[in-house]
Amino acid sequence: MKEIEEQLNELKIEDYIWLLFIFVSIVALISNYYERKYVVTKNKKDFKIYKTINIDLLIISFLVYLYFSLLSYKKYKQTLKTGNIRELFFSKLNLFATSLFLIAGLLNIFIESKSDIEAGDIFL
Repeated sequence: MKEIEEQLNELKIEDYIWLLFIFVSIVALISNYYERKYVVTKNKKDFKIYKTINIDLLIISFLVYLYFSLLSYKKYKQTLKTGNIRELFFSKLNLFATSLFLIAGLLNIFIESKSDIEAGDIFL
């Protein structure tokens, strides 16, 4: 019974995450608007607005990936107890995949925060 309640709670959280992604999509469109304005006008204010929005969206996405990684780790630990080799293999694979998402998210945040569109490359 506790497992069912826990699974239902996780699904409820996922519902909120999907709503969050709708919000993220709308804000990303706003970011694109400011990026277009910057491309046409070269206004530094527009540049700063769209870069800030992009970094914020990447941080939100990273936090979502972190949540799914923690869930994946939790399921991996549960699978260790069951002893089923097939489930353990897929649980490890899922944990590996979510780890890659976390690494990619961190790299994207770093690149977006350090990139200089006028220079056309990354500065450190």
